[in-house]
Amino acid sequence: MNDNRFPIVPELEAILRTLMAETGAMRCTVRVDHPAAALSVNVPCAEVLAPGGVSMMGNFSADHRRALTVRRVEATRTTLIQGDVFADPALAPPPALVQEFGTKAQMVAPLIGDDDYLFGWVSAHFAEGPRVFSDADIAAMERARQAVLGLSGLPVER
Repeated sequence: MNDNRFPIVPELEAILRTLMAETGAMRCTVRVDHPAAALSVNVPCAEVLAPGGVSMMGNFSADHRRALTVRRVEATRTTLIQGDVFADPALAPPPALVQEFGTKAQMVAPLIGDDDYLFGWVSAHFAEGPRVFSDADIAAMERARQAVLGLSGLPVER
């Protein structure tokens, strides 16, 4: 469990546990820019891990908002589906994601506020190697994204 004092962490972790169970991810995270809560997308505000998964909590080694993958999510406002993080150099993830955390495939879903600002994202990481994401995997990510957006306490400008 995360000892972060952001009050909705237990709800976020429950959503992520469901996402992990439905997709088989090794790690699921929520990252949020929320200055009033002292949160930055550079470190997850919530994370769940499968056995053997390496935690990203407390690791500031990458500027995630500048990552090519996040820039794509921000530009397209759609979920990034990467069955192989090495397949497209134009979408290369931060090196630490692969080298330190073992990510080989991922899904990254945008959290967009009413003011159209990308204030964060939900991610699911997979270590077993390249994979083809099923419609069920993608639907599970969308349900998780919608569940996170439905929580109160996020900077969505309601």
